[in-house]
Amino acid sequence: MNSGISSRRALVVRGEELLSALPVGGMLKQSFVDYPGMISAVLYTIGCNMRCSYCHNPGLVLPGLIRVQPRVDASDAARWIVRNRELLDAVVLTGGEPTLHSVLPELCAWLHELGVKVKLDTNGTSPGMLGALLASGAIDAVAMDVKAPLELECYRKVVGARFSSGMLEAVAESIHLLCRASRHVGVEFRSTLSTTLHDREAIAAMQSLVPFPLKLQKVRDEVMLQKELEKIIAARN
Repeated sequence: MNSGISSRRALVVRGEELLSALPVGGMLKQSFVDYPGMISAVLYTIGCNMRCSYCHNPGLVLPGLIRVQPRVDASDAARWIVRNRELLDAVVLTGGEPTLHSVLPELCAWLHELGVKVKLDTNGTSPGMLGALLASGAIDAVAMDVKAPLELECYRKVVGARFSSGMLEAVAESIHLLCRASRHVGVEFRSTLSTTLHDREAIAAMQSLVPFPLKLQKVRDEVMLQKELEKIIAARN
C-alpha cells in the first residue's frame, strides 16, 4: 500500500476518534472572517456554561434545543479536513464553549499534525484548559469575549444568574493569561454590545481590562437565545 495513502488513512482514523469525543453541532467549511487573514474551516461545539440573552447559536446552548440539534458526522468531518488540509490555513474552534471538552488538547495537536493553524474562541471560564493549551503551543490564536465590566452583577445581567463569583475569577485569570501570552500567539478581546445592557460607562470599564482595543460587535438579532426561550415558554402555555 502506498505510504502516503496509509498515512492519510491513519490521520482520518485519528480525527474520527477525536471528533467522536467532541460534540460538534455545525461545521463551516470555508470562512474568510473567523480567523482574519486565514482561510479557515469552523467547528461549532455543543454546550455552554453561559446564557447570554443575545446568543446567536441557541441550538448549541439550550438543553431542549441541543437534544434536537443535528450533530456533524465525525467521519465526514475528519475525512473532509484531511482531504482539504492543503487548501486550509486554519481551523477555528468555537461554540458553544469549546474549553468545556477535555478532548480539546488532543484535537488541537491532530490539527497541527495536519499542518493547519488553530484558533480558539472562548468565554474565558476555563483558565486551566486555556493555560494548558497556551503552554503546549496547541493554539495559534485566541479570541476571548469580554461580556461586561468585571463585576458579578454586571456579568449576570448579560450571561444569566447561574454565573458565579468563581466564574468571574476564572474570567479575570483568563484575561491575565492572554495578556501575557499575546507576545507569542494572536490574541483578540471582543465584546458584543447590546443597547439595553451596555452604556458608555460599561464599555469604558470593559476596555480598561485589556491593554489593546476591544473588537466591538453588534448584537445579531435574527436568531437570539432570548427569542428561543420565549418560544419554549409559549409552547408550554
